Amino acid sequence: MKFFDGIGAYFGNIYESVTTISMGMWITFKTALFERKVTLQYPSHDILDGQTKDASIPSKKKLKPPFEPLLGASQQNYKGPLNAALAERYRGLLGYDELKCISCLLCVVNCPIDVIRVKGVKIEGRKGKAPTTFRIDYSKCMFCGLCVEACPTDAVFFTRRFEGATFEYRTLIREFISPELYLERLQLAEVAKQKAKEKKMQKQKSEEKE
Repeated sequence: MKFFDGIGAYFGNIYESVTTISMGMWITFKTALFERKVTLQYPSHDILDGQTKDASIPSKKKLKPPFEPLLGASQQNYKGPLNAALAERYRGLLGYDELKCISCLLCVVNCPIDVIRVKGVKIEGRKGKAPTTFRIDYSKCMFCGLCVEACPTDAVFFTRRFEGATFEYRTLIREFISPELYLERLQLAEVAKQKAKEKKMQKQKSEEKE
């Protein structure tokens, strides 16, 4: 009996090995011939408009607005801008909204490597200070997110932009405030100073009369 048990175990092991190998080879064969490539040879290929045959990303994740319409059904292969396929909390190049900025300098204080430079002036009709200079040196940024977390008005934020390669160092230093806006705000600041000075003088005169 032991002899036949050994024979049965021997052929059982052979059968298990053959079926396991066959299953693995079938999965490899099916993937190689019938499934679309998921590796994107970037930047030689892009997935914009799905123009390249091997440039779609099979994805089941649901994208939130404004990228939700780009995905369609959950089983559909994604075709669209490459940055829309990135994770929701992806840390891309820093963005800036000057309309929200109050020049509080919290981003400057919290940045450990002096990536950001901010200057601002007080003008009428605006909370805090209006920025006259907002500069980001992308060559130094390590995407730690401390400036984003510190900003009380969400003026500094992460974008989905990641293409920062360049041959010129100076192109990595970005000025977000245009020269025209800079001059305009300096003029508005002078007007605000003059009005504040006149108001103070009027207050002093009224106190002297009393």
